[in-house]
Amino acid sequence: MENLQLFLLVLQVIVAVVLIILVLLQKSDGDSLSGIGGGSGGLNSAISRRATANILSKTTMVLIAVFMLNCLILAAISRSDNKKVSDELDQAIEQENKAPAAPQVPPVK
Repeated sequence: MENLQLFLLVLQVIVAVVLIILVLLQKSDGDSLSGIGGGSGGLNSAISRRATANILSKTTMVLIAVFMLNCLILAAISRSDNKKVSDELDQAIEQENKAPAAPQVPPVK
């Protein structure tokens, strides 16, 4: 289970970084990364501006769905791990309570 959780965490980071980049690319303002290619170059030179926006927005939607689903899976895995640890602690407390108490020594006068 630990390997799956590690894989999902790495996937979560990768998806988050790619989402950040895609959101920055979608902006058409001058302060975004879409102008890196130099004005009308870059992504817009290969395909039309509308097609680029459509591809980027659809890709963003898919990655958002992957991100949200991955969050839910990681939360479920984390909850099951916490439940296991909680059960083990409860068993240890019960065993401690069942153990015979040490005899009390009367105080010396």
